Amino acid sequence: MAIERVKENYNFTDWDEKALMQFAPIMEENREDFVTKFYEKAMTFSNASKYLKNESVIAKHKEAVSGWFLRLFTGPFDDDYLLFLESIGYTHVKVDLPSHYVNATISHVREFCTNIIVAETNECEKRNDLLLALGKILDINLDVLTSSYIVEERNLQSISKRAEGKLINFAKQFSHGLNLVLVLGLVLLGVMVLGLFAYDVLHIFGGDIEKGLLATLGSLLMLWVVIELMDTEVDHLKGGKFSIKVFLSVAMVAVIRKILVVSLNSGYVSTQLSLIAALAVLGVVYWIVSKTESNGHK
Repeated sequence: MAIERVKENYNFTDWDEKALMQFAPIMEENREDFVTKFYEKAMTFSNASKYLKNESVIAKHKEAVSGWFLRLFTGPFDDDYLLFLESIGYTHVKVDLPSHYVNATISHVREFCTNIIVAETNECEKRNDLLLALGKILDINLDVLTSSYIVEERNLQSISKRAEGKLINFAKQFSHGLNLVLVLGLVLLGVMVLGLFAYDVLHIFGGDIEKGLLATLGSLLMLWVVIELMDTEVDHLKGGKFSIKVFLSVAMVAVIRKILVVSLNSGYVSTQLSLIAALAVLGVVYWIVSKTESNGHK
């Protein structure tokens, strides 16, 4: 933003600038007193020692504060002055100085300068002009200094949003890749089930017809489940909803196949009963889930 736009926002005119400059010599005389009282105020802030760590830092800061104070009255209030204020603001942001310290400091400066103007100016009209000009220039300083915090916050939010967007995009691509791996795995599993089906058919031609038929039936059930899983996954890749009941059907088919295998041996009656009970439970759960999903599609 240009300084002229800022001055226009606060109605800071050439008249205000001249009024401040005319009073500059008096403020120059009170500059040391200002720095002393400024530091008395600054040291009341909590964690002041965090920002004013040693004598070298304090001496450098005192010089900067003194120069800033004098420029409030000497100007010139041009684009260089705006850059000067922005550099101060960015320094505050860089050292992580809380913004309310800046507000409290400007309030202290306003009170200090007001007392001097009142004490040194006898003419009521001139005093009012000076106080009005002082208020405007301090408001401009506060505006520019605090805007640095807003700019920094926006930058952090922008960085955060970009990082979040990249992370979400990566997660989506990674998830899509895993889904493709799952489809390939199901294709491989389908090929293996076909091999198992062929192996079970060989039992029929090998003379063990009962075992071969039951095993073949189990293999067909497994093949049907693989087809269902693959169809569900392909539908999911196209944006469809994931069906929980498909996984329940996998468990049911596995139990049924186990029952068929165990039924060949009459000595495993307790095992068969346990498997039948498990199948009944899975059937009830499958019915509940199926009904729930059907209601959800309505």
